[in-house]
Amino acid sequence: MATAVNNKAQESLTQEQLAANLAGSLIYRALIEAHDPLKASDVVKAVNRPDVDLKLARVILTTNSTMTATDRRWTLWSRFLDKHSSVDFNCQRILNTYGEPMTLECLARELNAVYGRPTEIYEVVVEHFVEQAASLTRISGNYVLPTSWLLDTEPETDDEVLFENFLDDADVVQYHAKAKKANLSASNPESIAHFLDAACVPLKLKALQYLAWQLDKEEFDSLRFIDVLVTNSGAHSVLGGMWIGPALIKSLEAHFPILAQQEVSDNAEAEAQEAAQPLVIGEAECELLVNSVLSSEQTVHAAALLEEIFDVTTDYRTFDEDLNAVIQGLAKDERVVWVGTDRFQPVGLIPGYVYSVPGLLEIPTYNFLDVDGNPLDQLLETDGFDGGLERDITNPLAQDVLDEEPVPTPDLNPPSNARAVIKYHHKQIGTLPLSLFPSGFFPPEPAILEAEFLIPGGQRAQVWINNETRLLYGLLDWFQSIPIDSGATFTLERQAPDRYFVNFNDESEPTMFISRNRINELLELQERAENESLGTFDIMREIMEHYRKGIEFLTLHTEVNIVRRVGRSMVASILSEYHCFFQRGGAWVYDTKKLSLGFDKSKKKYLAK
Repeated sequence: MATAVNNKAQESLTQEQLAANLAGSLIYRALIEAHDPLKASDVVKAVNRPDVDLKLARVILTTNSTMTATDRRWTLWSRFLDKHSSVDFNCQRILNTYGEPMTLECLARELNAVYGRPTEIYEVVVEHFVEQAASLTRISGNYVLPTSWLLDTEPETDDEVLFENFLDDADVVQYHAKAKKANLSASNPESIAHFLDAACVPLKLKALQYLAWQLDKEEFDSLRFIDVLVTNSGAHSVLGGMWIGPALIKSLEAHFPILAQQEVSDNAEAEAQEAAQPLVIGEAECELLVNSVLSSEQTVHAAALLEEIFDVTTDYRTFDEDLNAVIQGLAKDERVVWVGTDRFQPVGLIPGYVYSVPGLLEIPTYNFLDVDGNPLDQLLETDGFDGGLERDITNPLAQDVLDEEPVPTPDLNPPSNARAVIKYHHKQIGTLPLSLFPSGFFPPEPAILEAEFLIPGGQRAQVWINNETRLLYGLLDWFQSIPIDSGATFTLERQAPDRYFVNFNDESEPTMFISRNRINELLELQERAENESLGTFDIMREIMEHYRKGIEFLTLHTEVNIVRRVGRSMVASILSEYHCFFQRGGAWVYDTKKLSLGFDKSKKKYLAK
C-alpha cells in the first residue's frame, strides 16, 4: 500500500521513474472515478488522454504497487483493505494512498468496495466525519481530505512547527528563496505553479503549506491553500502525496512514449496476479484471523480464511507461501489451537476425552500368589523369553496403547497405505492405537490432530489423533456397524494429511479373529477371574486348554486381553517361565501333566528387577 514518500527519495528518482509516478496518478484517478475493475483497454478510455495509450497503461498497471489484477481486470489494492477495521481508519488509508483530496461520493464508493454495503450508507458516514471535523474535513467541490494533512501552526517557533508536522530543514530551507520570489500564497493561484516550476521537484503537501505560512503567518489558512492548490493552481499530485508544477508535468509527459516501450506480456493481467508478493501477516492481520476462528463453533481452515480475508486462491503463485504465513500467524496465538494441516479451533473446543487414555485400555498391575504364597505372574527380561517370543512381542499387532515399543523417528516419506486390525477393547470405544501404523503415517505434529475418515457407504467420520496418548479417537459409530468383534481388518489410504479413505471388505486377521461364541466364553471367564481373583497364569491355562493342538502367541495374547488387560511381555514371560507351557510346531501348548513342576528355576536369573 502506498504511503507518503520522503522528499529526498523523490529527488533521487530518475525522470522516467517520476514520469511513471505521474502516469500512475492519472490511471489511479481513472480507476477511482470508474469504481469498478477495468480491462486495460477500458482504463485507457477512462483516462481519456492521447498520451496514455494501451501500451503505457499496461506498463503502469503491471508495475505500480497500488494496483492489482482480479479476474483479469485491473483494480486498486485499497479496495482489499481489512473490512474488520473501522470506517474512519480505512478512510485514512484510502486517502493517504491516493495522495490528494477525493470527492465525498468517490470516497463512499471506495468504502463500498471494501465493506460491500450500499454506497449511500458511507456517504452519510463520511458526511458525519466531516461535520465532526475530527478526522476529515472538506474543501470546495465537495472534496474530502484528512485533517492530518493540514499544517499545524500552533507550536510557538518555526522549528517546533517543522517538528510537529514531520518536516525537517531539507524539506523547506532550500526552497524558501524561491517561495519568496514567487510570493507563494493562496491569494494568487499562479504563484503556486510558479513556485513548483522553480523548485522543479516533487514537494510534500505540508512543505508547500509551511513555505506559504512563513511568508504570511497572520493570513495563512491551510484549508484555503489546499483548496486553491487542488482546484485552481495547475499543479498535479503524484502518488504518495507529492506535488509538481506544470513545467515538470510537461517534462515528465514527454517520457510517456519511452515508458510505453517497456515490454509487457499480452497476458499482463494474469502475470500481475502471478507476480503478487507473499503476504506479510502483521499484528492487525493476525488479530483479524484469530477473531475469525474465535467466532466459529467448528474447525476453520486457514485456506478458507486466506481466500475470505485476503482474496488469495489456490491459483495464485504465492498461495503456498501465503497459506504458511496464515498458519504461522494463527499458530502463535494462545486463543486458538492448531489441530493439524491448516485446521484451527478456538481453545476449549477439542473434546475432553481426546486428552486421556480411556480406563478400558489401562493395564493394571496385579500381585497374584499360588497356594504356597509364591508369586504367580512374574515379568522376565526379554533375554529369558523362549521360542522366538522376543520377536513376537515386537509385532505391531501385539503392541497397543500403553504397551508399545519406543516410537521411531517419523519416516519423512511414509507409505500412503496402511493395514489396521480392530482389537476387541478398541472396538468397544471407537479407538485405534497408533502403534498399528508406520511412524509418520499420521503427521507427528501438532500433539492433537483433527482428521477426516471417509467411511464405506459415503459417511464421513471426524477423528482425533493424539500423538501423546498414542490413540486415534472417534470411530465408535462405524465400529458398531461391524459384525466382527475382534480381528476385523481394513486398509487406510492417506489422500491428504487430514483426510483418509477407509477400504473395508469384511475381512479379518486370522490370528486375532475371535468368534462371537468364543467372545461369550471369554467374557464368562472374565467374570470368574474377577470373582475368584484368578492370576494371569490361570487365565492362560484355561484359554490354552481350549486349544489342545496349540495356539499362536498373538491369538493367546488377544484372548487374554479380552479377559483382562495384560501386557505382551507378561504373556511372553508366563509362557517362558512355567514348565507346563512349551512350543510345538510354532504353536504354544499347555501340558497339564507338567503343571506340578511349577516355575522353571532356570529363569530366576532373568526376573525383571
